[in-house]
Amino acid sequence: MYCIKRSRSRLLCLLDMMPALHNYITVDTSAFLSNPRYMEIMYTICKLVLKSDPGEDPESHAAKLLEVILLQCKGLVDQFVPLFVELALERLTREVKTSELRTMCLQVVIAALYYNPALLLETLNNMHLPNTNEPILSQFIRQWIDDTDCFLGVHDRKMCILGLCTLMDTPSNRPEAITAVAQQLISSLVLLFEGLKRAYANRALAEQDDSEGEEEEEEEDIDAVICEDDDDVIEEDNHEYLEALEKSIGGADVDAEEDDEDYDEDGLEETQLETYETPLDEEDYPVDEFAVFKHTLEKLRVQDPGWYNVLTCNLKADQVKVIQEIYTLADQRLAAKTSKKIEEQGGYVFTNTSVPPAFNFGN
Repeated sequence: MYCIKRSRSRLLCLLDMMPALHNYITVDTSAFLSNPRYMEIMYTICKLVLKSDPGEDPESHAAKLLEVILLQCKGLVDQFVPLFVELALERLTREVKTSELRTMCLQVVIAALYYNPALLLETLNNMHLPNTNEPILSQFIRQWIDDTDCFLGVHDRKMCILGLCTLMDTPSNRPEAITAVAQQLISSLVLLFEGLKRAYANRALAEQDDSEGEEEEEEEDIDAVICEDDDDVIEEDNHEYLEALEKSIGGADVDAEEDDEDYDEDGLEETQLETYETPLDEEDYPVDEFAVFKHTLEKLRVQDPGWYNVLTCNLKADQVKVIQEIYTLADQRLAAKTSKKIEEQGGYVFTNTSVPPAFNFGN
């Protein structure tokens, strides 16, 4: 970390250091937070990168590091939230060429909203950025809604969904900046859920392919061991044939790699930044985005019907159908989680295990 902090010419080191920095935060979070100096160094690293224009790839990684801290240390780093948010939004006031950096900076602010909505709203109300007189909250929300289709993969869409649900669930004295986009919130969420369902399906398919590939490799290893035990398999006069076979296999590997690259781009839509996981990405994370959406809408329908009507009054028939599907998926995912939890605990427990010694079926 020292080399990045002390020398701007070495800012690109962040790309190489990112796995280690991510581990410092996530592997033992208590140890990371035990010394305030560690957090200060992390912030300084990100600040140097985001203010020194080393290229948008390192800048995207720096923004990701800020997001990871907010999600990993939820409720524990309040004093750093305004600093992180200002750093991300200030970068957006300068030219941004790639959607990855733009959405990553937005995600820092979305993570802060998820971290503590009241704290973020207070921070944005007190913040003043150069070259603009428009309220920061209005600029942020408008940019967020406009860029909804730029959030890709599983994590980014999930983060965006949880953020928009939090935005919808603000108190009745919500800022004008939120009410101004009310009729766009559900439409944005429908778009995100449609993409998220595809991303989940593609991820499951990729995991299935990986599993099948591992099984094939195990079978090949077993076959190789059997062949080694047979002295008649490899002979001198078969040397040329084996060389040709190796070349053929090598060519197939290249083709497979190209297919994998195409699959990643067209299917999963996931970037390298998705590999830096947060609590949101854990399989047993208690918050499910489908359930949160359903709970939020149902809560507003009962407790704040006026706001609910504003949110839903202009929905199209196909959007209503998608929402119904989301509700169904929310129930299915909850049932699956409950079933898995019961299974992990050893299955259902029946308290009455005694068996009567005789049965009387009547006369």
